[in-house]
Amino acid sequence: MDILSCARAFVAVAHRQSFSAASHDERTTQPVVSRRVAALEVHLGGALLERSTRQVSLTPFGAAILGHAQAVLTAERALLDAAESHRRGTVRLLVPPDHDPALWAALRLRALGAGTDLQIEENDRERRSLRFRLGEADAAILPVETARADWVVPLGLAQATDRTRPLTLAALRPTRAMLPHEAWRITVLAEDASDQLLTLLQESAAESGLAAHQVYESPSVVSALTGALAGEDWVLCTQEQATAWRLQWFEVRGLRVARAYRLESGSTDFRKLFGTILGREIAVALGGAMRGQS
Repeated sequence: MDILSCARAFVAVAHRQSFSAASHDERTTQPVVSRRVAALEVHLGGALLERSTRQVSLTPFGAAILGHAQAVLTAERALLDAAESHRRGTVRLLVPPDHDPALWAALRLRALGAGTDLQIEENDRERRSLRFRLGEADAAILPVETARADWVVPLGLAQATDRTRPLTLAALRPTRAMLPHEAWRITVLAEDASDQLLTLLQESAAESGLAAHQVYESPSVVSALTGALAGEDWVLCTQEQATAWRLQWFEVRGLRVARAYRLESGSTDFRKLFGTILGREIAVALGGAMRGQS
């Protein structure tokens, strides 16, 4: 049995709720789609679709299986894409999210000029690490300790504010007249929410007299920006991100925190490409600098 064809027929019928519509999408006949679904049901040991009504619907077993069938097709697509990329000589690079896409586009143009078709994909910190370990990319920009970093990106606090004076953590201490929810909060984006950075920030905040609840990880960039644009919270970010988000950025006195990134790749050729040819462009896109350069 061709399980991929059968899974594709099942998913098509489930989405279209019709064998005839699914056969049109699959560019085959309705009897062929019916036979493929029936073969999958026999193979899996249960009915996937309820056919007793004019509109086809999923059985409980089918509803439980549908996501797995879709995952099989997604994996097939990823396999074909990877093969096509390698045939074309494409290099797949995973990068951090929430940066100016025009800067990544400029990096891709620079790579094309160097003879490399660079495919750039944004993923969060954990997803980049997982996908690279699974072999779904040729290279990835991953967070590391500063001593091992290729690029270091200084972080500061940003808010929609008219403040011009330098900023210290002590300036964010709550006053006695403030209720707990009125105190300024420092929001940390998911990209920076490592245990090490959070601990450093929380310890520094405590030493400056801030309450524990004033430092927290934001559930999303939108949530963090909502508070920062309202002038209620400060978001930890790069200067370039603050500019893009229309926020005033401050380097915080007495607090030195940064993102540290390293290019991880199984190929020395890729490290040479990204380090010597594209290293400066990557630094610009990340909002930082290459190690050993100002």
